[in-house]
Amino acid sequence: MDRQTAKLLREKLNELIPMYGISEDYEIRVGNATYNDTEVTFKVTIKESGAPNQDEKDLVKYASLYDLDADRIATIAGNKYSLVGFNTRATKQPFIIQKLGIGKESSKYKITVEQAKEMYGKEAV
Repeated sequence: MDRQTAKLLREKLNELIPMYGISEDYEIRVGNATYNDTEVTFKVTIKESGAPNQDEKDLVKYASLYDLDADRIATIAGNKYSLVGFNTRATKQPFIIQKLGIGKESSKYKITVEQAKEMYGKEAV
């Protein structure tokens, strides 16, 4: 087993799971893999459809801690951005924003606490 084989197997699993998935009530994601000479082990995550991920849950907590309005839409260089997550392991740029109007899988960016306060602070205009 090698890296390329593990990658191909993950791609096959990601194709097969939607066809033979558990239910439409769940989202299934095949993640990172560990492998040796004869086998590969994948991390498989199953969550309820529409359930928030950990970054979204943390955003609710830390937005109130930093007195931010998580529902506000900020404009940067004519583009609109929304707060979508908080990474508790990121020390320099923990807030995650997403560009709006491009589609469901639009670009996400990291910003500092100071930038988040500037753009999404409750006293900011």
